[in-house]
Amino acid sequence: MSNLTLVTGATGFIGSHLTRLLLEKGEKIRIFLRNPVKLKVFGLHEKDNLEVFKGDLLKPEDIPAALDGVDRLYHTAGFISTYPKDKKKVQRLNVDITTNLFETCGKIELKKIVYLASIFALGGGNREPVDEDTSYNLDGLNITYARAKRSSELYIRDKIREGLPIVRIYPCYCYGPGDLNNSNTRLLLTYLDRKLPGYIHGGQNVMDVRDAARGLYLGMTKGKIGEKYIVGGMNLSYDDIFSLLEGITGYPKPRIRMSKRTGKFMGYLNQMVSLSPIIDKDAAELMGHFWYYDDTKARKELGYSSRPVADTLREAVQWFCSRGIAPWPPGMDKSRS
Repeated sequence: MSNLTLVTGATGFIGSHLTRLLLEKGEKIRIFLRNPVKLKVFGLHEKDNLEVFKGDLLKPEDIPAALDGVDRLYHTAGFISTYPKDKKKVQRLNVDITTNLFETCGKIELKKIVYLASIFALGGGNREPVDEDTSYNLDGLNITYARAKRSSELYIRDKIREGLPIVRIYPCYCYGPGDLNNSNTRLLLTYLDRKLPGYIHGGQNVMDVRDAARGLYLGMTKGKIGEKYIVGGMNLSYDDIFSLLEGITGYPKPRIRMSKRTGKFMGYLNQMVSLSPIIDKDAAELMGHFWYYDDTKARKELGYSSRPVADTLREAVQWFCSRGIAPWPPGMDKSRS
């Protein structure tokens, strides 16, 4: 073994923070990506301990060379979208790439694999926080992304039974700096653009993306093969989240609180007139649940911890505004951006 780690999804929201963390720790890493030009945007080029492999996880023939000499793997590549136009892409960039990668992994010897799993593949959606032992309860959730991640979850469970040394890490809703792909923070940007008149009654476990990256690292260094670990922050209703944002930005929180039924109808109308609506029907469906989770296991077994949610939201706002992605709220402190 050459003490080399492969990272997929290094230009994603969580993957880029993981890559940066590994480089800071002096680890020798190889990143697998289709477009190396993207690395400059993340400041990851010209690193002595960074090796770039250009390839495509949708092409099984590219994968063996990427894994050559590797003894550890972080699989963070994926694609999040609820837009109807992205249904086929969601399947390819979650299910197909995972199958291609792990079928090849089964033919070589690896010390450990950390897989970036999804809370939607685990279950939940109610006010009562669930943990790693919850019974899956989302068969009726007809959302392409959730179904794709559940399909991958079942496939990986089989791979673990076959002997692949996989640890599964389940981050909750991530915020913070660096979401160049706008993969997780569409709602926040819509609020900052003052285009969000209302919200649906529901909630999220809100966490910092850098804590998610650290959770993956802890999964590699301390996680037990075959185990599941939820990593999160705080369980907050949307009313709580917008109250925090109101205190940070000075913008009033949306005053209209809709039922899930009304929100889904509005989302359906939105997607009839736009390919990329502010809120589509599936996004409204997700917003109408309480995605609350209990990460006690990761805190006890991995030494995981999370930073204050208000700090995370403030840094996310400052990051977007300082780059011109969203307008600066009047009077907001720009000195820490």
